[in-house]
Amino acid sequence: MAEHRLLNAESAAARLGVSRATLYAYVSRGLVHAYPAPDDPRRRLYSATDIRRLLGNKTRGRKAVDIAAATLDYGLPALASGITLIEGDRLFFRGRDAARLAANASLEETARLLWDCSEDPFAGAPLVAPSAASLIASLADAFPLDCCMAVLPVAGVGTAMTWQRDQRRLWHDGAMLLRLMAAAATGTTPSDAPTHLHVARAWGVDDRAAQAIRAALVLCADHELNTSAFAVRVVASTGASLAACVSAGLSALSGPRHGGQTSLVEILFEESERLGDAARLVQERLRRGDILPGFGHPLYRNGDPRALALLPLLPPDPTRDALRDAMDLIRGKQPNVDFALVSLRRALRLKPGSALALFAISRTAGWIAHALEEQTEDKLIRPRARYTGPAPAAEPDQRPNVGSVPVEHGVPSLG
Repeated sequence: MAEHRLLNAESAAARLGVSRATLYAYVSRGLVHAYPAPDDPRRRLYSATDIRRLLGNKTRGRKAVDIAAATLDYGLPALASGITLIEGDRLFFRGRDAARLAANASLEETARLLWDCSEDPFAGAPLVAPSAASLIASLADAFPLDCCMAVLPVAGVGTAMTWQRDQRRLWHDGAMLLRLMAAAATGTTPSDAPTHLHVARAWGVDDRAAQAIRAALVLCADHELNTSAFAVRVVASTGASLAACVSAGLSALSGPRHGGQTSLVEILFEESERLGDAARLVQERLRRGDILPGFGHPLYRNGDPRALALLPLLPPDPTRDALRDAMDLIRGKQPNVDFALVSLRRALRLKPGSALALFAISRTAGWIAHALEEQTEDKLIRPRARYTGPAPAAEPDQRPNVGSVPVEHGVPSLG
């Protein structure tokens, strides 16, 4: 069978809107045929023809609202985008492998790629309002994400995108916002230095550490239509400013099911160090039914490529290595990006919260890319809700009775 008619497990499951476990069940039942991959016989590829047939059977007779709802949880593609592709356990930015980009590219170069820039919007001095720089200085003790959200209203980017329509101006606004987020997240004055150097200097780390920071910034710049990117696109579809869009992204990122996962990974590391036995910790958590943050990702079967690219850049860490080995042995799961960012934070001996700060700085580039792409669509993202509340109560007719004649048994009543 021709290679182009076969799909990897991630793509096949995504098209069907099911988990990989369900995909494998379809294979075992003979509904989808699997074939060895030409480059690796241990890897399986799945028949696109069988998947189309099965998808047709699944959707026939189903309500459109049920099909639409299935797309909201790692389901079928919901919006068209030319920014990021996740396929075959790899991450691509406009066709470029993110892991390869991370070997040498800066966040600024990655942003230009994501924004599809024809010029360098980062050239020249940062255009940051003085009030924003002053506000950052006054928030030195604030949590990094709180500082980032606080400065956006005075960022100097208040014009709605639907009024602007100046692509060059939007690129420069995006560059200013990216520099502002780097400054706010590190409690420093914005500068025109490459972001990884600005962050490294703010945190007082050496050039080798700066390169690890640079790689992390590139790897985390975007991740397709994740929760924060979707929030950004919804806000961008209203014509709101870039600053408002970034604010939406930051708000979504702060939640414990998104960027806030880094805090849960920090707790996992602390528990492992306190117990001194990673395997025992993993087993105890599993017995209690607790989550094990930092491992596995629904879109990657064989490991998160961002973690696989970042972790080798870090020095040995007995706690990290023990957790990784225990999870691989007990659950067969590999580290994800949250685990890698916390590992970087620990390796550089940065203060808690720095992993999420790095995530926010980096992902600002992707949020701006999604906002810029969405503002060209000229349509509002407005899904419908599937109502699950109580049925409307029957109410008496409240219309006025003026001029009417009472009727009993079909005969006008005289009184």
